Amino acid sequence: MIRELRIKNLALIENLTLGFEGGFTVFTGETGAGKSILIGAIGLLLGERASSEMIRSGCDDAEVCGCLEIENFRPKLQRFLKEAGIETDEGCLIIRRNISRAGKNKILVNQIPLPLSSLKSLGDLLIDLHGQHQHQSLLNEEAHVDIVDALPQTYEARSAYAFLYNAFSAAKQELHDAQRAARELADKRDVLEFQFRELSALDPQRGEDETLEQELSLLSTSAQRSECAKEILVLMGSAETDGGGASIPKKLAQIKRHLETLSKYDPSVAPYIGELESVLSTCSDLDLFCSKYIETMGGGPQGRMEEINARLAKIQRLKKKDSCGINELIDKKEQLAKNLSLLNNTDADIEALQKNAEKARNLCVAAASALTAARKSALSEFDREVTRRMELLGFNGGEWKTALTPTAEPAPKGMEEIRFLVRTNPGEPHLPLAKTASGGEVSRLMLAVKSILAEQDEIPVLIFDEIDTGIGGVLAKEVAKALYSLSSTHQVLCISHLHQIASSADHHYLVTKKTIGGRTVTEVVPLGIDARTTEIARMLGGESEITVKHARELLRNRG
Repeated sequence: MIRELRIKNLALIENLTLGFEGGFTVFTGETGAGKSILIGAIGLLLGERASSEMIRSGCDDAEVCGCLEIENFRPKLQRFLKEAGIETDEGCLIIRRNISRAGKNKILVNQIPLPLSSLKSLGDLLIDLHGQHQHQSLLNEEAHVDIVDALPQTYEARSAYAFLYNAFSAAKQELHDAQRAARELADKRDVLEFQFRELSALDPQRGEDETLEQELSLLSTSAQRSECAKEILVLMGSAETDGGGASIPKKLAQIKRHLETLSKYDPSVAPYIGELESVLSTCSDLDLFCSKYIETMGGGPQGRMEEINARLAKIQRLKKKDSCGINELIDKKEQLAKNLSLLNNTDADIEALQKNAEKARNLCVAAASALTAARKSALSEFDREVTRRMELLGFNGGEWKTALTPTAEPAPKGMEEIRFLVRTNPGEPHLPLAKTASGGEVSRLMLAVKSILAEQDEIPVLIFDEIDTGIGGVLAKEVAKALYSLSSTHQVLCISHLHQIASSADHHYLVTKKTIGGRTVTEVVPLGIDARTTEIARMLGGESEITVKHARELLRNRG
């Protein structure tokens, strides 16, 4: 409900703060007093377009601020607030709209900036305004299906359909994604196959380039290494030398024999014999190593070096081509293999997804048929009841009709378009509301619809302007009764010129226009019982003993 409304420098309103209660609130006053400014201010909070012409003369900006107290955050409202990042403090929403002549307009909801389109979406969830302003859910044909599905007879069928439609949408999306991926892969088949063949022919191994470069480094020093091995053999005497003579191992063997003889006479030399045996073993191993080392390099490294260089060149070319390392080339090869495998299996996979989507569609269509049946059953009673209430609200000979137009494919809200048609006078055709009804007529039609949907309606605040246009007498009393009844489930605000409606309200505000300091100002004040009696007497035709008595009687018997 609207708990508080603050208006500053808007048209004739200089500075106004209004507090509201639940139930039925009425605003009355002479024509031109400024009642429409109140509606315009609320319209700004609902996302209506703003103009600098609305700003009070002599002021740079205007501001409207509304505090709304939310008792029940319905799912749609919860989703909106979550997506917008708006947190609620103790169930309150504070909407602030500032209009500047400089064009620096601001919209804040609980201090969070919002664009105008988002404010309008939020307003659609909070307030239904009916009158000369077009913020009316009844005129929005896209909202008609939601009004119908708020009927108790259709709620379960709509929920069941929504679940299956979501499953169908997911199956369709999965199929669509698979088909798109298949098309993209198919378009690249030749390229993929060429890249895979190229990498398969190379067959790179992880870390291979580093291993080859290390081997190449060794091969490039083979001459130096071979010469060193030969020199070692020469120095050891294993190779032939110009001077001849015994080799180092032979000399060491002779020394060992002399030590063994000496040890017979002096045991202290025995340790040297063991150490000399170790040296002899090392010399023997070194001799064998150098000989084999030279043999392995006997054919020269040139052939292997050419082979390695050729291999490294191929690896380097592909690394440079794909701007990656050898491990990434291997990963790419594996991914190419997977993609080509997918191409080979695509037809089977897509066929399975098509069957799944078709099955989901059949279930969705069946649920849509059940939803259509539930809607038709509910609308039969709904149309009759709205038509009956239209008669009570002044549409003699009028008729309400809901048209269902089938669609070929399942949509988020079913397989038909739903539109409300109305005949306001006998003998006339049924036409869409926007083409056949005036502002006051639409307000009364919405009153009829809202009265039927009172318990299910998710919009907590209803505002009616011009609802009493062209009516009076018994009809005005019926409108008043309907508004009062509706206020048991909604906060109802109404601007009225009729005493029947004003006397039925729980709360009464008087809108007046005064001249203060040479400036015209609109004021709005709550009325106590005596002031209210006086105002209703005025609405009855003037303050006389009879009208005052009648006003008191109306207030005693209100509702």
